[in-house]
Amino acid sequence: MRETTYGLDDTIAAVSSAFPGARTIVRLSGPEAFAICGRMFRWSAAADKGEVVCGRVVVDFDLSAGGRLYLFKGPHSYTGDDVAEIHVDASAAVVEALVSNLLEMGVRGAGPGEFTARAYLNGRIDLAQAEAVNEIIVSSNAFQLVAAEKLLSGHLSRATVEARSAMMEYLSLIEAGLDFSGEDIELLTRSGAVEGLGRVKGQLEELLAGSISYESVIDLPAVGIAGAPNAGKSSLLNRLLGSERSIVSGDRKTTRDILSGPLSLAHGKCVLFDCAGLVLEPDGILDELARQAAVEALRNSSVVLFCVDASKAEWAEDISVRGLLEPKVLVPVATKCDLLSKGALATQLAKLRESFGADLTATSAKTGAGIETVRDEIDRQMLNIESSTSSLRAQGSAFSEGGQDWVALTARHRRAVTEAIENICECVREVKAGNDEVAAMTLRAAYQAVSDIEQQPVDDRLLERIFKNFCVGK
Repeated sequence: MRETTYGLDDTIAAVSSAFPGARTIVRLSGPEAFAICGRMFRWSAAADKGEVVCGRVVVDFDLSAGGRLYLFKGPHSYTGDDVAEIHVDASAAVVEALVSNLLEMGVRGAGPGEFTARAYLNGRIDLAQAEAVNEIIVSSNAFQLVAAEKLLSGHLSRATVEARSAMMEYLSLIEAGLDFSGEDIELLTRSGAVEGLGRVKGQLEELLAGSISYESVIDLPAVGIAGAPNAGKSSLLNRLLGSERSIVSGDRKTTRDILSGPLSLAHGKCVLFDCAGLVLEPDGILDELARQAAVEALRNSSVVLFCVDASKAEWAEDISVRGLLEPKVLVPVATKCDLLSKGALATQLAKLRESFGADLTATSAKTGAGIETVRDEIDRQMLNIESSTSSLRAQGSAFSEGGQDWVALTARHRRAVTEAIENICECVREVKAGNDEVAAMTLRAAYQAVSDIEQQPVDDRLLERIFKNFCVGK
C-alpha cells in the first residue's frame, strides 16, 4: 500500500459511485475543485453552494458527455472543503478518460477513505462517525446498517458528553485543591468526590451494559437445514447456494461436518448451513459428535429449514427428529418431490400436513421446483425478525430507558470505556487514601480514554489504520 498523507492543501478526485456505467459520480475536494471543474464544465458567476448545473462535460477536444455538476462550498460541504461532483452519463472508458484528464490538470487521485478523512480533519465529523461511514458502506444486514447509522448520527458522542463533563469538573476541583493545599480551603470533600466519581463510573458502566458489541451485528444471521439422515438436506443446500458445496449421496450419514455458504436474499444476506442428520440412536463417537454439533448449531440459528423426504412411506423417524429441535423459527420443507406424480404428491403433502401439523413447501433440488418459494420464505422470516423483537434493540433497551437510544460499540470503543472505568476506580482509591496528585493523574487518564473515542491526536499511521479498508472515493 502506498504511503498515505492527509494534507488539506491539494485537490483530490476519485470515482465515488459503486459501479461506473450509465450514471457515474466523479468527486473532487480541495481549494481548486471549483476552478478545475470550470475548465471542463462552465457555470454562471452566481454559482454558490448547492448550485446544480446541467450541461456537457468536456473530456477532450473531440469528446464530451452529458451530465450535471453539483457544487458544495466549504466549510458546509461533507469534507469541509469546496466539493464538486460531476454526475456524468457515459461509459467506463469515458469516465476513465475524464479522471485521467483531471490528474493531468494537477489533481491528485484520492486514497481509500480520504474524503471522509478530510471530513474528520476539518472537524465535520468525529472519529467514531468516520468509522461509521465505512460500516454503512459494507453493511450486509439490517442490524449492522442500523448500528452504523446511529454511530454516524453521533449517538455514542452524545452518550459520553455528560460523563466527560463530570470528569472534567471533578478533575478541576481536585487540581484546584492541590493549589490551595497549604490553606484552610476545601473545594471538594473526599466523600463528595468519591460519590460523584461513583456516579460517573455508573454512567460508563451503563453505557457498556446498555449497548451491543458492534462486531456481534457484523456476523450474518444463520439459517440451518435440519432433518433425518438422507432427507435431502445437502441437495437443498447446493440448490439454494447455486454450487456443489455439499457432497450428495444416496447413502445415509454422508454429512459429518457442518457445511455452510453465504446466501443472498432480496433484502440482505444470511449464512446457510447443512449439518449431519439428527440420528436418534448414535452409532459410535462420530455420530454422537456430529449430532452434538448439529443440535448446537441449530439452536443458535435464526431460522431452521426442516426437511422431510416426501417420497417416503412413513415418517416416524422424522417426527422423532422434529421433537429434538427447538428453533426460533421453523420452515418445514418437503423434499424429493420430483419422485412423485402430481396426484401422488398432493396425497403425500396432505399426509405430511396431518403428521407435522403444518403445511410443507414442496421442493425438488433436481428440477428446482419450490426453491424460490423457500428462498422467499427465508427472506420474509429474516425481515420479521429484524422488524419485531430484534436482539439489537432488546439489548439496548436498558440504555434507552434512561432517555437515550442504544448504541453499538466497536472493540476500540469498548476498550476506551473499560479503560476509563478502571482509571476512575483507581482514582477513587487514591482519593480515599489522600493521594490527590495520583488521583488527578488517573482521572485525567480516564477523561482522555473517553475523549479518544471521538478525537485522537492526529497521526497518519492512526488514520491509515482506520481508513485503510474504505473504498476509494468515500
